[in-house]
Amino acid sequence: MESLIEANTKFSLDLFREITKDESQKNIFYSPLSLSAALGMVRLGARNDSARQIDEVLHFNELSQSESKEPDPCSKSKSRGDSSLEGQKETREPLDVQAKSSSDKNELLSCYFGNLLSKLGRVKVHYTMSMANRLYGEQEYPICPEYLDGVIQFYHTTIESVDFRKDTEQSRQKINFWVESQCQGKIKELFSKDTINDKTVLVLVNAVYFKAKWEQRFDCDNTVDEPFFLNENEEKTVKMMKQKGTFRIGFIEELQAQILEMKYTTGKVSMFVLLPPRSADNMKGLKELERKISYEKLRAWTSSENMSEAKVAISFPQFTLEDSYDLNSILQDMGITDIFDETKADLSGISPSTNLYLSKIVHKTFVEVDENGTQAAAASGVVGMEKSLPSWVEFNANRPFLFFIRHNKTQTILFCGRVCSP
Repeated sequence: MESLIEANTKFSLDLFREITKDESQKNIFYSPLSLSAALGMVRLGARNDSARQIDEVLHFNELSQSESKEPDPCSKSKSRGDSSLEGQKETREPLDVQAKSSSDKNELLSCYFGNLLSKLGRVKVHYTMSMANRLYGEQEYPICPEYLDGVIQFYHTTIESVDFRKDTEQSRQKINFWVESQCQGKIKELFSKDTINDKTVLVLVNAVYFKAKWEQRFDCDNTVDEPFFLNENEEKTVKMMKQKGTFRIGFIEELQAQILEMKYTTGKVSMFVLLPPRSADNMKGLKELERKISYEKLRAWTSSENMSEAKVAISFPQFTLEDSYDLNSILQDMGITDIFDETKADLSGISPSTNLYLSKIVHKTFVEVDENGTQAAAASGVVGMEKSLPSWVEFNANRPFLFFIRHNKTQTILFCGRVCSP
């Protein structure tokens, strides 16, 4: 399962670069886990080039079956007699040497996702995370029973039939109501009126809701109005939260940047904040950080060997981010093209219909950070502490920064964000 987490993280960073390539000063917030799981559902029914493109863009072709000393429950899935992925023998030859066939690869991927989603959902007493992933298909398209079994077993959801052709508006409202109820009312109108029409055949619903309280809360009495420096020439007044306490903090030498961990209650989930150095043009440091970040470096920067506990004086802004991403064009630019093309899509594992294709993927997100905690919906440099620490290390997030919300036991990134203007 570690290789799936690595693949998800690599995809997350690739997606971040794609989203931000034309939006250098825009706030960003999304859930890579939710998107990976959603596209994993599509991959379960994709075949041939449609499957290969998803594997390459989401790094699913890098999954390994021999990755730890722990017994791998997924390696026994064939011998258990799982029938959920039978009927996939027609797919092309292996995409990496670890798998005997594309069918084996697909089963391995789905089993890893099933295990990961189960672990993430196992203990949520002190925080709330609801993942809303569901496929809605035109009712005239028959769905393969094996595919239904697979999405229920591994992705803890299902595919639902709606009447896009004859009752487009009711179908749209039905989908939006389900998402809103799953996300505690924070995600409204996932699909606007212009995104679904009578030609829609298959849509992928994708949203995540997350709410948690800080392990060490900020005192509202200490929140003050202070400047946030947007760029070289602009600043704005924001509500800056303040507290002093013991936190894990590190320093990234190659970027002269700080990294801070703020845990949520019980410490099972944390927010990591990457803060570039203060400069005349604060965006320059942020762009350099975005350019150099990678899976390997992020692991190194956040590792226990390279972050130490220290007394930290934190200044951190309140912020609320809300955004919606039309992922069709973004994913096509990244290399997933065929599933959106009626003439090229091969989703024969979902339906025997030869003209089934994915009409729309929309990802909508919401995050709110205040003194109590976070409410969100969606969704190789060596790190070292300074040799000589003052009595309080100052961490003042009064300029653009990146943040990640991570499930610590699995090291799964739940959310990624960039704050340019709180």
